[in-house]
Amino acid sequence: MKNRIAFVDTLKVLAILGVITIHISADPFLHLEIGSMNWFFSVVWASIIRWSVPVFLMCSGVLFLNRNKVITLKKLYTKYILRIIIALVFWAVMYEILDIYIALHMGGHAGDAIKNALRNIVTCRTQTHLYYLYIVILIYALLPVIRVFTDAASKQQMEYALFAWVTLGIVYPFIIMFYPFSLLRGIVVQYAIVFVYATIGFFVLGYYFYQYTISKKSTYIIYALGIIGLIITIGGTIYMSMSSKTVKSYLLEGMSPNVAAMAAALFLFVKNHYSISNEREGLKSKIIGYISKGSFCIYLVHVFFNIAFKNLDLLNPKFSTIYSIPVLVLINLVLSLGVYYVLSKIPFANKYLV
Repeated sequence: MKNRIAFVDTLKVLAILGVITIHISADPFLHLEIGSMNWFFSVVWASIIRWSVPVFLMCSGVLFLNRNKVITLKKLYTKYILRIIIALVFWAVMYEILDIYIALHMGGHAGDAIKNALRNIVTCRTQTHLYYLYIVILIYALLPVIRVFTDAASKQQMEYALFAWVTLGIVYPFIIMFYPFSLLRGIVVQYAIVFVYATIGFFVLGYYFYQYTISKKSTYIIYALGIIGLIITIGGTIYMSMSSKTVKSYLLEGMSPNVAAMAAALFLFVKNHYSISNEREGLKSKIIGYISKGSFCIYLVHVFFNIAFKNLDLLNPKFSTIYSIPVLVLINLVLSLGVYYVLSKIPFANKYLV
């Protein structure tokens, strides 16, 4: 586990637990009776870990924007982008094969199922959670351009760029969904940075937090915004859903201001904890490092187990979601980690699929 950044490993472990929690809590959140106790708890679980994907992006920013890390164009495409593309195609096919099996098991026609699977792969309508890989491919492709900026920019220039990103990529796209900003028309609506490009901001933000010392005052402000963001995420989602008697997930989007604030606060908190911690290398650190190393594989395969849970009717809670959700998350983590252990021992798979 040499040359690993301890706080990044911890954040990646928290983020992968969060991603699994998001997907397990989604079923009760979307399908239980709004206002029921189990629904309330599913909202809480779905809300408190909403920062997961932004934190993954911030961790990648720390690793890939490091000025000491040399990444040639050849290395970028043959090592990093190629790996993501191969993993994306392979796991997209695996999920389509599973869908074909489920369709046949339910009495569907083989020809239609195969045709639909091929159409999904060709048109990039792959399993929902694989969207993250499409984002990563874009960011990696733009990495040489991003690094020109981050390598040359002063702290003040980077802060200005981050302010512009928060304004146009986080706040503005969110508020124009609501009155009176929803009345805006014409060019000003297009001031908003498109979602997929706005994700680059998290990439840069992670590097900024890693590269520079944040003042105590700014740190406490970010912590406060993170706590406020959490309260708004939980309370706002409950209020809007109960008021409209339909599930509202505006505040659960990864690019919403409240979630961005939570992601920034958590990232900074964990980083600062490790900067003052004298914890030595031990079993805990090795476990965290191993799960962190396997987080990409866990992300790719955990939905297989969620599908199994759903078919076994485990996502329809017979017990309180306050503990059924975290129990299923831990079971999923162990099973997914088991897949990583096996695949990490297989040549080619350990290089391109995990």
